[in-house]
Amino acid sequence: MTLGDLLNTLAAKIGLQNEPALIDLLSSADLAKHDVSDALAQRFDTGLMSLDGAKNNRDVLNHLKPIILKAADDKFAILAEKYGITNEMQSEQSTYKKIDLLESALATRLADMEKKAQSNQNTKGEEAAQLTKQIAELQKQIATISATKDNELAEYKKATAKQQLDMLVNFELNGKRYANQDLGDTNIDIARALITRAMQEQRATLVNDDGKLKLKQTGNPSLDFVDSGYKPVSFSDFVNRILADKHLLEVSNDHDNNGGSDNPAPQQPTTVTLTNGKKVDTASIDAAAAAALADLE
Repeated sequence: MTLGDLLNTLAAKIGLQNEPALIDLLSSADLAKHDVSDALAQRFDTGLMSLDGAKNNRDVLNHLKPIILKAADDKFAILAEKYGITNEMQSEQSTYKKIDLLESALATRLADMEKKAQSNQNTKGEEAAQLTKQIAELQKQIATISATKDNELAEYKKATAKQQLDMLVNFELNGKRYANQDLGDTNIDIARALITRAMQEQRATLVNDDGKLKLKQTGNPSLDFVDSGYKPVSFSDFVNRILADKHLLEVSNDHDNNGGSDNPAPQQPTTVTLTNGKKVDTASIDAAAAAALADLE
């Protein structure tokens, strides 16, 4: 084999057959045609190989494979210790089976973690449900306590308002000069009963307006109670009129209320029910009032 043929063969294995430097070298006929023994040429040819040839060369593969797999085995040993499967890994020589062992171990570990997570989730769910139930019960108790407190407060305000109203009414009635002073506080009880009945009949409602008694219309409490001339009627005037009509109050010298007559017109006896349920016949009061008028003549 000539030297030129040998160089071309070797250059072809590494893709340099068209290299200008090689072509220039082989342009020398003396060099290119120089003979090389076949034995030497064979050793060059078999000792050098292309990349594709090396990839498919069994000897090369057998040499590189242990080197590559050892790196994998070292990594598997670290992972085996981390996941607690060192014994299984050490007893297995095949790197490929070690991969299967590691995969199985990871799958088992993942399943355990999922099971534990589900268990924790169920436990947390039960705890959350229990807490939710307890919270609902507490909220219900709080609502009940709040409602009870509101009701008690409303009842207290209502009772207090009634007491204040009663005090103002008593103050108003205590200031009147009654015809029969011998009856004492009974005059107030009778007066209160008469006024209450009169307000019911005339559809008037009594309210406490910042410490002052005012009459309002029962059908529309925002409107004042008025007389036939649509003039607002004060509670004091209303009381005076009702008690005067029933002759419970002292009378003056003027007889205008009797139309100028010298003799007062006889009144029909009236029965009044007191707040304690006791009934009082006002005939004696009417008689006392008539007698008082006669004495003044």
